[in-house]
Amino acid sequence: MSKAVFILTASALLLSTAPLSAQDNVRQACMPDIRKYCSAELATFSRDNVRACLIKNIKKTSPACQVAAKARRDAERAKKKGN
Repeated sequence: MSKAVFILTASALLLSTAPLSAQDNVRQACMPDIRKYCSAELATFSRDNVRACLIKNIKKTSPACQVAAKARRDAERAKKKGN
């Protein structure tokens, strides 16, 4: 499997449940940090494992990733309140 296909597939698995705009922002902002801090989890194709790793390492990530992750979290919380 090519590296690009692997990364795209893993990204889709990781972000498939987030609202689209938050999903895109996290993908763009956090993928370098995910590759850096969570490469083992990324290789498993487990969205839950990658997400847990990203949360565990969030203070090490770039400011852009932190902002995008917070926006995604806030969007998910708002969606839950609306249901």
